[in-house]
Amino acid sequence: MLSSTCTAAAAVVGPARLQRPASATRRSPLATQRSQRQLQRHLARAEGEGSGEQAAQQTVPPPAAQQEQQQRQEEEPIWVRRERERAAQQAARGSGDLPFGVYLLFSSFTAIAAIGSIFEYANQHAIFDVIQPDSPLYTPILGFFALTGLPTAGFLFYKAVQSANKAAEQMDKLDGY
Repeated sequence: MLSSTCTAAAAVVGPARLQRPASATRRSPLATQRSQRQLQRHLARAEGEGSGEQAAQQTVPPPAAQQEQQQRQEEEPIWVRRERERAAQQAARGSGDLPFGVYLLFSSFTAIAAIGSIFEYANQHAIFDVIQPDSPLYTPILGFFALTGLPTAGFLFYKAVQSANKAAEQMDKLDGY
């Protein structure tokens, strides 16, 4: 009895395993897309191999790539570039301009001194512990620093910006821009 039940169950289960459901016979959309892409690749290769002009056009790089290759080939040796940098530095030294960092430093010192002069006058403190507030030179000295300090600081800042722009242009010329 037990064996006949097992064989009957096996007979029912066995044929069911062999039969595939209807959804298993269909291809998934992803598999269909893959096969279509592969077919398109094969067609594109077959078309490209048949015509000589298309194959020649594919091997010729575009004009932008040609320019990059020429620039790489025509790139200057490092010693030539260093000589150019030295010549540019000597030309900059001859113009009498200071580096932009020096201008910025002097500008900040001048602005601090001008603002400090205003505070010294308002609080009636001695100038460097040398000139007392009751001295006749106290007001003219602090007035001179306060009135001329801020415009001078602004001018030095302007010169710093000009010097930085000039240095940037020189570096651009050295880099080939």
